[in-house]
Amino acid sequence: MPDPSWQAMQQAQQAQQIHQSHVRHHREMHDMARAHARHTGAPHTHRPVPHTGARGGGLRGLLALIIVVAIVVYVAHDPELRTTVEHFARNLLAHVQSK
Repeated sequence: MPDPSWQAMQQAQQAQQIHQSHVRHHREMHDMARAHARHTGAPHTHRPVPHTGARGGGLRGLLALIIVVAIVVYVAHDPELRTTVEHFARNLLAHVQSK
């Protein structure tokens, strides 16, 4: 049986990948809308704020990392919660992949 902390870390990485995929998709849709607006001559009505994730977030990024690690450690020690989180992560991954 795999190490519970390893499983929790894998689930956290999957969740991060899902989030990054969502952000990338959102940016692509935004870029397409801007390109369409340029093509049709419509003005661009707002300037998007750059998204800074945990890698470029300074103190916010550090806080997010500490929270993720704490959740991973907590989930790794509670078998019932670990099963619930694993089930949720798999369902979320399947839902995202189906779209």
